[in-house]
Amino acid sequence: PLEYFAIAFAFPTWLVARWAERYQLPELYRLGFWFDAPPPTYLRVNVLKTTRETVLERFRTAGIAAEPGLHPQSVRLAQHVYLRDLPGFEEGWFLAQDESSMHVVSALDPQPGWSVLDLCAAPGAKTTHIAELMANQGRILACDVEKRRLAAIPRLAARLGINIIETCLLPQRGEPPPGPFDAVLVDVPCSNTGVLGRRPEARWKLSPRALRHLVPLQTKLLIYAAERVRPGGVIVYSTCSLEPEENRTVVHNVLSVIQDLRLDAEVDQIPGQPSDGGYYARIVRRQL
Repeated sequence: PLEYFAIAFAFPTWLVARWAERYQLPELYRLGFWFDAPPPTYLRVNVLKTTRETVLERFRTAGIAAEPGLHPQSVRLAQHVYLRDLPGFEEGWFLAQDESSMHVVSALDPQPGWSVLDLCAAPGAKTTHIAELMANQGRILACDVEKRRLAAIPRLAARLGINIIETCLLPQRGEPPPGPFDAVLVDVPCSNTGVLGRRPEARWKLSPRALRHLVPLQTKLLIYAAERVRPGGVIVYSTCSLEPEENRTVVHNVLSVIQDLRLDAEVDQIPGQPSDGGYYARIVRRQL
C-alpha cells in the first residue's frame, strides 16, 4: 500500500514511510487526495479599511461566489480567480492568505501601541496582519535574510494603508536587533510538508538530510525570540510542517533550557481541516 501511495500520489517513498509511522492508511490517503487537488483560495479582509460583510456584498454584486471562513477576517472564494481583477483589490481591502496562517497571528494577539519583532517576515502577509490587529498603531520590525523578498513588504503595506512597519535585512550569520519587544513572531523556515498542495515541488526538494539541518536553525531562531521578548511578553513559534521534530520537539527542547518561558497553547493544524497544515505554539515569558 505505501509503495502504491508513493506512485499514485507522486510522493517520495521516504516521506511516505515517515507519515505511515504516524497516520493510519485512511488518513494517509486523505492527505494524498488533499495535497494533489487544487488548494482553496482564501482572502484576509483588511479591517483597517473595510469589513468582511462589505467585501462579501461587493463580491455578490459583481457575481463572484464567496463565503465567510472560520477566521473572523477570512473569505473563501468558490473558484480560482485573478486577484487583481477582484473589486476592492486596488483599494487594499484584502490580500490572499490561507486561513491557517491567519490563526497564527491571532494567537500572537498583538495590541495597539506594542513593539513587535517579526523574525522571518518576508514577503509580509503575517507582518501586515499584525499591523491590522494593532490598528496600525505601534511599531513592527520586519526582519529577513532575503533582500528581494523583504522588498515586497513596503509595497504590500502601502496598498493596505499600513505605515508602522520597518524592514531590517539581516546578514546570513547575523543576529536580529536586541529589543526588548512586547511580542515576537517566529514563522521559521521549514520543510513545508503541511502545504504540499500549494508547493508541490517541495516534496522533491526535501530530503531527510535537509530536514535534519532545518531543526538547528529553527531552534536558534526561537532562542533569539526568547532573548528579545520582554518579561510578560508573547512569542508565537509557527511552521507549515507536519513533522514533529520541527514543531513540538523544537518548542519543548527550548522550554526545557530557558526556564522563564511558559507554554500557553499549541495547535497542530491538520491539512484540509479546513485549509493548510502546520503548527503553532504561543509562549509567554514569565514576569520577573
